[in-house]
Amino acid sequence: MADNGRKYREKYGEWALVTGASAGIGLEFARALAREGMSIVLTARREDRLNALAAEIREKHHVNTRVVAADLAANDGVDRLADAVADLEIAVLVNNAGFGYAGRFDKLATDRLRSMVVVNCVVPVVLTSRIIPGMVKRGRGAVIVVGSVAGRQPLPLHAVYSATKGFDLLFGEGLWGELRGTGVDALVIEPGPTATEFQSVAGESVGTDHGEPAENVVRVALDALGKHPSVISGWFNWVRANAVRIVPRSTAAIIAKRVVEGQTPVELR
Repeated sequence: MADNGRKYREKYGEWALVTGASAGIGLEFARALAREGMSIVLTARREDRLNALAAEIREKHHVNTRVVAADLAANDGVDRLADAVADLEIAVLVNNAGFGYAGRFDKLATDRLRSMVVVNCVVPVVLTSRIIPGMVKRGRGAVIVVGSVAGRQPLPLHAVYSATKGFDLLFGEGLWGELRGTGVDALVIEPGPTATEFQSVAGESVGTDHGEPAENVVRVALDALGKHPSVISGWFNWVRANAVRIVPRSTAAIIAKRVVEGQTPVELR
């Protein structure tokens, strides 16, 4: 990405908005786009982390930043965020905020399941709906949706999470088809296991160092932006995601359950 100079700012505009920017993939998207000279709106719940990242970005890359602390699971969270950036021409929107929740469905808390569907599905739809008309009017812009290879198959013990990521995949690829010819690009990036806080937040029993580095995921996404409707990060993840095409879905679900069981606390299986 470093060889591209300010390719993304020149192509799309000045401001990028990254949700879930306090850690993991969102944090690396913010850093990567700032390296391209883009000013960054950083949003997540943890304002202290956002402020620290904003200071780092301003010092290293001499771009503008705006911090918007927001709980996107709240009823008015996404609209408050959209209102807070209404004065800016958002050129790149990275719908990264999201979380998982591991365990057998009947053992999981209803409120947390509801929040996961809101953050993973409702928020990217509403935020994109609020922001994308300006991009289309200007004739340039980009929307990135962070999906998951989990959205390619049934995933027992992560049933709702995989369903939300299937939604994200179809939503983003549908946008790609609609927006062709408008100057606005859309992309779904589908990582597999990534070395972020995802596993601990989801309640899995694996460490945060488990998986592909987040910066690799971001590199794959930005390299594919404007070229493909979706891209899977990592060759092994591509093989795993596409294996469901050659085996019965029942077999895929059984195999997936055996894998996920090893990452799920016994009391939630």
